[in-house]
Amino acid sequence: MTVNNSPHGNFPFLVNLDENSNVKLTEDKYEVYVNDKLVGHKTLKTQGEHLSDIDDFLRNQEINDFSTTLDGDHYKIETNGQDQDISNALSVYFNNI
Repeated sequence: MTVNNSPHGNFPFLVNLDENSNVKLTEDKYEVYVNDKLVGHKTLKTQGEHLSDIDDFLRNQEINDFSTTLDGDHYKIETNGQDQDISNALSVYFNNI
């Protein structure tokens, strides 16, 4: 932000020179758990990446019996019975991202 004290005006005006204010500056890192067991880490490197990408991947693998919550930097996936299938699928997912 720049303050311009112009001799042609009685007050300063503000100019927002930060054209990249909507650009992601840091990576967000999360630990991913399935039924309280750590299965991997997800790093969001670009603005287009979201934690819900994990959900979409699982649904594309025809795994639908789960719910997710975010607790700080812990992304928790809860399931009743598909925990091994989810863990196996996420192992592939984390090795290919």
